[in-house]
Amino acid sequence: ATLPEARLSASGNWAPLGGGEGGARRTALQFRLDVDDSGALLRRFGKDGLVRGGKGRLEGRVGWIGTPFDLDLGTLAGTLRLDVERGQFLKADPGAGRLLGVLSLQALPRRLVLDFRDVFSEGFAFDFVRGDARIDQGVIHTNNLQMKGVNAAVLMEGSADLARETQDLKVVVVPELNAGTASLIATAINPAVGLGSFLAQFLLRQPLQSAATQEFRVSGGWADPQVEKLARPTPAPTPSPPLQ
Repeated sequence: ATLPEARLSASGNWAPLGGGEGGARRTALQFRLDVDDSGALLRRFGKDGLVRGGKGRLEGRVGWIGTPFDLDLGTLAGTLRLDVERGQFLKADPGAGRLLGVLSLQALPRRLVLDFRDVFSEGFAFDFVRGDARIDQGVIHTNNLQMKGVNAAVLMEGSADLARETQDLKVVVVPELNAGTASLIATAINPAVGLGSFLAQFLLRQPLQSAATQEFRVSGGWADPQVEKLARPTPAPTPSPPLQ
């Protein structure tokens, strides 16, 4: 399928569970969505005012119990990969963007120090948003989502329940203060390693950014997210070798 804003290629099947001819059937789909303008594509589907720009792709494999025309969130499973660059999440009412509202992080400003408040309250402008996710029974899990902007970067891990519209996320806001920070954040986080190991390495290499980095837990419903600022332990200094 081709639109002025995007191109979708997909293949799949609708087959009986367990190979039998009776009972429930499962839809399986492999897809790739190449997008030239995310904001324009959302506008076409009645979701205007959520994103400006954004070029990239969303691809993956998904499946659910039921027909291809009746997506069942409770049985949805699969894997996703997102890689979008040069866009901006626009200021919107909580819950208006549903899952996009989880990414836009507009619940954070009231808990951020002044240096970062404008970065998110007016809509986070990003150089890229990328990461991997797996879906299990309608719950999306990620451990390597990255968003890089001009003044800050965001690292995220946790889950979002598509059916219940709830979230449980750890969000790390990292200041972009020098070329070293930007270079490290530009490195993709391997999902086999995850955010925890990546962040520990980053904080040890960048003590100045370590002092300014902020961590949050975002939980509750998408329309009324609860934000808790977390105390972040200071990385232990590398011990000096014993004197001979």
